[in-house]
Amino acid sequence: MLARLHDPLLAVLSVGLVALLLLLTRAIQRRWQLSPPAHRKLLHATIGSGTLAMTVLFHSRGWASVPPALFTAANFSPRIRAFLPGVQGDSKDALGLWLFPLGVLLTYLLFWNADHRGAVLAGIAALAFADPAAALVGTRLGQRRFERWAHGRTLEGSLAFLVVAGVSSAIVAAALPGGPSPVRIGVGCGLVGAAAEALSPSGYDNLAVPILVAAAYRLLA
Repeated sequence: MLARLHDPLLAVLSVGLVALLLLLTRAIQRRWQLSPPAHRKLLHATIGSGTLAMTVLFHSRGWASVPPALFTAANFSPRIRAFLPGVQGDSKDALGLWLFPLGVLLTYLLFWNADHRGAVLAGIAALAFADPAAALVGTRLGQRRFERWAHGRTLEGSLAFLVVAGVSSAIVAAALPGGPSPVRIGVGCGLVGAAAEALSPSGYDNLAVPILVAAAYRLLA
């Protein structure tokens, strides 16, 4: 009986966890007067970390897909937008936040493997950690901005993305029994993720990054 309820309970817990993180980050934003971009990146990193942790625990792709599917639909609700001022979906800068659960959902649907979940975990890890790292480094330390391509992103931000995505993907490969070479996975996924982030229009990297990093992991495994 408990085995049957494992994934349904995890789905409910996942929705509750995201709701809790939304409340927590909103309180932090009010307390510390975070700018809308900082608030969005805080949401991105915290919800990404929670999503990665829950992905490890789910057994079935169907139940794992329920929370991101719900949040993809909920992101179009005016009530949700009103609840998160400064993170509205009609803003170009906020688009990535609304596409985040869709990127997770598509990664599940395309790459979920019950026997070896490395590709899915690598894709979500790159989305959760590398994207905020690139934004932070690019904003604070970026000096060399790409010209005529990469949508105004910086070399420093792309290098930060490469390193974080590569390390997180290598950790996934090393942690899973019978996984591929962490070095090969780290280099390949880091390069693919950095290219996907640099070449994607603002916001759409949240679709491209997890899918392409997961594809690279699957190809290199």
